Amino acid sequence: MFTMRTSTTTRTSRIRRTTIAAALLTAALSMSACGITEVSKDPASAVPAGTAVTAPAPSTAPATPGAEATGTPGTPGGSSTGGSGTAAPSAPAAGSATADRQATGGTPTAHRPNGGRTAAAAVTTCTGANTRVVVQRPARPINHLLLTASNKSSAPCDLHAAPYLRFDQAHAPIAVDDSTRRQSVIRLAPGGSAYASVVLMGERTGGEVNGRTASRLAVHFASANGTGSTGPSAQLTLPSGTYLTDDARVMHWTDDFDEAAAY
Repeated sequence: MFTMRTSTTTRTSRIRRTTIAAALLTAALSMSACGITEVSKDPASAVPAGTAVTAPAPSTAPATPGAEATGTPGTPGGSSTGGSGTAAPSAPAAGSATADRQATGGTPTAHRPNGGRTAAAAVTTCTGANTRVVVQRPARPINHLLLTASNKSSAPCDLHAAPYLRFDQAHAPIAVDDSTRRQSVIRLAPGGSAYASVVLMGERTGGEVNGRTASRLAVHFASANGTGSTGPSAQLTLPSGTYLTDDARVMHWTDDFDEAAAY
């Protein structure tokens, strides 16, 4: 009996130890399962060894203002390197048409040496180079010639004092009637005209004043400083039968046709 109880007791103890060991193993497995679940919350730790990891694509960062960019040599508009920023456009050079257009929002303003203003056309003295002269012999008054000077250039010119007139090969011009002197210079706009009347004979008879017939007339233009003529002269052919004496005289230029015609 003692021996049988001992065997039964021994077997019962082994069964209990086996049951306890199984319970401990089950608890250990449960704890291991809980540990894996907790680790899986960390994506990096949840990946088994040997499994490839693909990193999420980084979001495109906004371009950094003024970021330096290097284009591919020889390729227009080459893509930038060293970051996702785009190179800021360079500012237009000061004074350029682009700079003006960006500053004003409209058509670029042309720059000029005098501060951007259009310079007024330079005024020169009227001469045979820029002035056309026509000579006529009116029916009334008799023994007169009428000169018409017209600006044929694209810029204004000034007529000073009176014309200096040489008939044919005369050594000196005829007299000027200073009683007709004007107080101001006559400025001819392009296409504008002025007039001067010539008296061919005075009150003395032809025999006393060396009367003669002339065929050519040289019209010289007075200089601005009043020291003589300037520039090329105008060479004219006189109306047939033009006769003059040493008393011939010419009036100062005028812009009034009626004044010249009545002289």
